[in-house]
Amino acid sequence: MSDTDKFMQEEMMPFYKRTYDAFKQNHHALYSMLNALLAGKKNHIGIRVTDNERVLGDYTLYLEGVNIDHLDNGVLSSEVHTPFGTIRPYVTLEKNTIEKMIEDEPNFIKDLFTTKMKYARYVTIKFL
Repeated sequence: MSDTDKFMQEEMMPFYKRTYDAFKQNHHALYSMLNALLAGKKNHIGIRVTDNERVLGDYTLYLEGVNIDHLDNGVLSSEVHTPFGTIRPYVTLEKNTIEKMIEDEPNFIKDLFTTKMKYARYVTIKFL
């Protein structure tokens, strides 16, 4: 397991789960709506981690409905089922951006949407 794989499994995933739990608690109505919309659907989203645009690792985040299932190392796969068909988005993030996001966890917990928008310009969305 590479250092980036370990970082994604041991630091990014616990951060993601904690902020997800805070979203569930702090935005219950929105969570309930998303949960009803995505119930029974299995989606996955690709994540490419880079360092100065050099690929450090590819990952796939698996979701069961709105719940986080697991993260696979070494695989860039994506499949999101929408009412309009299946799309295959993946995000590219610099590792140092993910590290900054993890350091900013208290703000993600307190004000998820504003804090997320602070990092939006560092996220590149592409399609497979």
